[in-house]
Amino acid sequence: MKNTSEYFEFTRDMEIQAKAKTEAAAFVRGQQQFQLGYLPTEQAHPYTRNFSGLVQEKPEEGISLLFKVDGDLPPVARRVFLDEPYNRLVTALDRVLTDNRRICFSGCGSTGRLAMMLEVMWRQYWEDQAGAPPGTAARNLDTKDENLGKANLACSLMTGGDRALIRAVENFEDFSQFGRRQVADQNLSPGDVLVAVSEGGETSSVIGTVEEALDRGCQVFFIFNNPTSLLEKNILRSRRVIENPAVTVIDLFSGPMALSGSTRMQATTLEMHVIGSAMEEVFLSRSGKTFTIADRLAQADRLASLVQELDTAGNRAVMAEVAVREAQIYRQGGRVTYLASRFLLDIFSDTTERSPTFMLPPFRPGDDCSSAVSWAYAKDPTRSSENAWFDMLRHAPRGLDWTGEDYRVLGAADKLIENPPALGAREISRYLIGKEEDPSRTEKEPFWILRVGVGNTAVPGEEGTDQLLIGGSDPVGASAGSARTLLIGVTLPESPVMLWHHLSVKLVFNTISTASMGIMGRIRGNWMVQLDPTNKKLIDRGSRIIAHLTGLPYDKACKELFLSLLSRERLKAAGGDSTTSPVVDALDRIQGEDA
Repeated sequence: MKNTSEYFEFTRDMEIQAKAKTEAAAFVRGQQQFQLGYLPTEQAHPYTRNFSGLVQEKPEEGISLLFKVDGDLPPVARRVFLDEPYNRLVTALDRVLTDNRRICFSGCGSTGRLAMMLEVMWRQYWEDQAGAPPGTAARNLDTKDENLGKANLACSLMTGGDRALIRAVENFEDFSQFGRRQVADQNLSPGDVLVAVSEGGETSSVIGTVEEALDRGCQVFFIFNNPTSLLEKNILRSRRVIENPAVTVIDLFSGPMALSGSTRMQATTLEMHVIGSAMEEVFLSRSGKTFTIADRLAQADRLASLVQELDTAGNRAVMAEVAVREAQIYRQGGRVTYLASRFLLDIFSDTTERSPTFMLPPFRPGDDCSSAVSWAYAKDPTRSSENAWFDMLRHAPRGLDWTGEDYRVLGAADKLIENPPALGAREISRYLIGKEEDPSRTEKEPFWILRVGVGNTAVPGEEGTDQLLIGGSDPVGASAGSARTLLIGVTLPESPVMLWHHLSVKLVFNTISTASMGIMGRIRGNWMVQLDPTNKKLIDRGSRIIAHLTGLPYDKACKELFLSLLSRERLKAAGGDSTTSPVVDALDRIQGEDA
């Protein structure tokens, strides 16, 4: 818990104030390539400026605001489906299958989780074709089964490795060499295809995957959500790859996010829709379907229909009920656990993203009894953790076992060279996401265990366990007694990659988690004030949030952020801690002084 008086005493320390001023000035002058407030994905959406107040007073109306922003996406999809770059993506995915080349998806943070999901969607289709359970292809790399062989053509790269799926890896996204090394570790070669996704279009590590793949003779796609012209004009690292004629650019610009900078929402939803649609088109074409422009436009219309269905009174009421109950449990120190199996990765992604987005305690390893317990968690009640990891990813977890020498060669910071982070597969296995008992989830009341079913996919649960059912009309697997089945009625069109199941879960959980955090006051207006500035992009975003909400000039806001960061370091060295973000600390300090 934060010792408030001691913390604010540190902020008055002349030495800390001088250092904050120096470091802020160095950032403002020397890191202009990471000052991104002019990018639409970093700006405030006009629809949601009053989101935090509205969702606290009228949760259903706040939820409707979020879906109103999702309505920005279908027109962009329609435009993209008519463009030549999309044709090239479809052709490239088809050629992967014809020539038995590899397809690799790369991303960082939210897009890294999306990259992993796209690999799972690819593998799921071919394992379904083989009539095989999840993970069969990766367990049989030398298989003679043609379908399982095609499943193994896919891979994904998340900055920081698969451990970054669980909790953020500090600073990794600032290093293009890290992305290069991850591509090299996968040994991509001429004729392979890389689909690199960076919602902002400027993430250094993702750009590194593009550059390494180009050097290796791969066909490369670079997909992002800001105007190409802005990136070309202002960001050198983006310009290098955008202007490279060997790179196919797919610009998914749709405007600001529902929460400023929260690209886990609209940006990755649109990316999943577009790339998933290309994958779906290839697989259906190989089954004999002929695709027309009308078919592609209908795909965009389906997204519009999905958003409209979710934004109905009955569905909003269910999502509001879940969000309000979650917020009540969190306020009382309780925990929420979601149970899922086939769609565990979807729910897992949203749940882990809450930690860096709203500065919640990250997932805790099963053998760690001292760290804070995460507010929300996701588990598979049907498998052991070892099997749950493999089956969720449909392959063995890919860790990074880089040594200090590896980091030295990559030009990393001294702290990484001297103390390499634990990112290997063994570290991943410490997190218990299977059916093993986990007393930390229920030791503190109130707690809530919620089974999540999608379509006709039910999740077994003990009698009395509530279920959230997305899609369908029957409460599949509902428990007897006091348990409730909360039904979100939505149409789930058939898809070889279950695209609409994945999009529905994403939209529902993004909405619920955002609403619950808004109800708890962890959002101000539509700004994510509970922000941990672990890289240069987030230092810039934190500075802009402080400037916007206090009226300070950017340079002075940046100085206040560094003052918070340095004071927290001193507090931690003295044995204390802070339960709020450096941004909130700065806002409270400034606004307290003004009061």
